[in-house]
Amino acid sequence: MPQSKYRFLVGALLFLTYAVFGLSWIAVTPLVGELQQQFHVSLAQLGLLTTMVSVAKVIAPLVTGLLAVRFGLKRTILFGSALICCAAVAPFAPDFNWFLASRFLFGVGGAVVVTLLGPMCMQWFPKDELPLVNAFNNVAVNTGITVTLFATVPLAGAIGWRQTLLAYGLLSVVLCVAWAVLGRERTQEVSAGEAAAAAKVTYMDVWKMRETWLIALSFAGPLALYLAFNTWLPKYYMEAFHMTKAVASQYTGLFNLIGIPTAIAAGFLTKKLGLRRPFIIGAGVVMGFAGFGMFLAPSPAYITVASVALGIALFTYVAPLFTIPMELPGVTPRHVSLMMGTVFSFAYLFSSLSPVVVGALHDSTGSFIPGLAIWATFSWVLALGGLLLPETGPNAKKPQGVVFVAEERELVGSAN
Repeated sequence: MPQSKYRFLVGALLFLTYAVFGLSWIAVTPLVGELQQQFHVSLAQLGLLTTMVSVAKVIAPLVTGLLAVRFGLKRTILFGSALICCAAVAPFAPDFNWFLASRFLFGVGGAVVVTLLGPMCMQWFPKDELPLVNAFNNVAVNTGITVTLFATVPLAGAIGWRQTLLAYGLLSVVLCVAWAVLGRERTQEVSAGEAAAAAKVTYMDVWKMRETWLIALSFAGPLALYLAFNTWLPKYYMEAFHMTKAVASQYTGLFNLIGIPTAIAAGFLTKKLGLRRPFIIGAGVVMGFAGFGMFLAPSPAYITVASVALGIALFTYVAPLFTIPMELPGVTPRHVSLMMGTVFSFAYLFSSLSPVVVGALHDSTGSFIPGLAIWATFSWVLALGGLLLPETGPNAKKPQGVVFVAEERELVGSAN
């Protein structure tokens, strides 16, 4: 297969690997009743099943950047894919602690893969395709989450919860083998000076970049809301509206389902309009209002409207936000590896608290509303981040000061 077209195979394998990760990640949400009965634990402890994956994503991304530099992108992604296969072991855990341990290793694997999606795609895809590629990559996990929220309850009813989790895990095993055989890096031709400068880039270099922390903060708000809502909204709807487990999961699945075409459409529009910030700011404004609507709406009909609005908001910003670091002047795949390691570690460090906070507040107050309200409010930080980030799109009208900073960064990189 010609190398120019091989990028589609590489992209498809990466997409499917992270999509199937999403299947196993949120599959525990519709199965909380079975898991609580099996392990005899509290709601706050069950919240750890989602949080443990998030905790893994705090630690792993920082190490991932260093591993990618040392061992290459293909082998590091293979390592992450192998750890995701722990999902096939989790259903046979003898107690809750072992189940949590398998979830942690599974989360490490997911963190490795998602951190390196951008750098690998930078190797294979031309710049004008990156907004759309990023759009697909950023809905990979949500594709899996959407499928699992709609399919897990009926599948578990038919074959059992252990067998359902095992089936999802075995899909990851198949994709791990496929990546080992078909995964490939693309060697890019660069000058000796450019290669030497890129090789000296460290975490300290990307930590000094203002954009790193603005992107991390912008991502943390929606992620905290997303994890809290995916974990607890189904149970809230069962309590507040006496929905069945299957129906309650489908309302949560709706904003994930809406998000998939939204993100792809946003990728097309981001590419066509040549701008990034308007999508980020607009999504941030809508997100908070839609978030409150998800749990304050008086009826399922209003919840449906809020869910559609939330799905649009949650997925409109992803392509432009994660395209910005790839378009900053002087940035290489190594910069992006280390930057994404920082962004994901920071965002998951913060957002890993959200499911536990909601569960703990429910245990103490008897209501999900206080915890859900905290994360709906915090999601507005995305709009603030959009206002402060630079516009990197090809149609941007950059002020002179921004150009100077960009040029200075290139000179510093060359000096190192």
